[in-house]
Amino acid sequence: MNTEAPNQDFDIAAVFQEGLLQAQQEEAMLNIMLAGRPGVGKSTLVNAIFGQSIAPVGTGAPVTKEIKRYRRPNVPVTVYDTPGFELGKSATEVADYFLGQIKTQVTAEGSEIHFALFCSLAASKRVEPFEADLIRSLAAEVHTAFVLTQCLDKEAKEVTELRAHIDSLRLPILGGQPFPVLAEEMMVKIAGQSILVKPFGLGELISALALVLPEAQKRTLASRQRVNLDLKVTEANSIVAVAALKAAAIAAVPIPFYDIAPLSALQVRMFAQITTVMGFTVEPKSLAAACAAVIGAGTAARSAASLLKVVFPLVGGAVNASIAGSTTYAMGTAYIKACEGLLRAQIAGVPIDQKDVIGALVREWKKAR
Repeated sequence: MNTEAPNQDFDIAAVFQEGLLQAQQEEAMLNIMLAGRPGVGKSTLVNAIFGQSIAPVGTGAPVTKEIKRYRRPNVPVTVYDTPGFELGKSATEVADYFLGQIKTQVTAEGSEIHFALFCSLAASKRVEPFEADLIRSLAAEVHTAFVLTQCLDKEAKEVTELRAHIDSLRLPILGGQPFPVLAEEMMVKIAGQSILVKPFGLGELISALALVLPEAQKRTLASRQRVNLDLKVTEANSIVAVAALKAAAIAAVPIPFYDIAPLSALQVRMFAQITTVMGFTVEPKSLAAACAAVIGAGTAARSAASLLKVVFPLVGGAVNASIAGSTTYAMGTAYIKACEGLLRAQIAGVPIDQKDVIGALVREWKKAR
């Protein structure tokens, strides 16, 4: 049986680029509301979560005279930053005003407020009655997380006392308790010595938020946040599981190698989706070349018939559902492991180039095989 078809080119780089574009276009908008007194580090918190200046201090398009909206080009995240609390207004009135103005904006875009972050300094002695009532009013309409910002030590006496005070209020907050967080590293002096305190707490906050989000916004949060790799890996694994099922469906009737282009395209698009969720900032051509290396193609464009001969075991010159599904799954999980290791290095400040990407993927693929 002839297992080759002439002139059936398959451009991995082009398919990978198309997959990246499609994955980015399919990202759903994530709308975030910030509340709390001025100076508690709301913008710092959001910027640390997403690893970029989403909400720079002092700028933004006003929704009203007070509320500011922050949205960067090509980033499916919108932040609504509310101002300080207006004297002479009840907490319910303030909450209704904030929510009403923001809902007008998001409803016009066919969306909703997905969660609110109420921020208060960890050094605060207590939560004022007005703040507690404001939180209750916000939480009645939107998932609300209580974040204790600029926390240097979550086990410090003043922090544990504040957390106990918040617990006693029985606020309807996400997770039932506040999240102590240090969003960015801080140099402090203890006993005359300067000590660098590393950021902490952001990963736990993200995990809690992901539990209450719709699937589309959960995928956006997973791909865009930079502090919780476990969430990225979980979402990437769900992509692989779906791709494996689709691969098995394509090969439900065993397909000869000269008809393998649709399966090849599915797997390359899977790589592109994983890349988007993992949030890589590597040159796309490098990742396309890495895909080609993993799949077994020596160049970016090869015949579809020869493309996966290195990957798939030959069974009478054809690929069946079991082989297509299991091999696609193995390819995807190997790619996730390589991406995870590279992303950890990248977050730590290690520069990543094309050789690193290709090398990591090939090593993980060899392990999987």
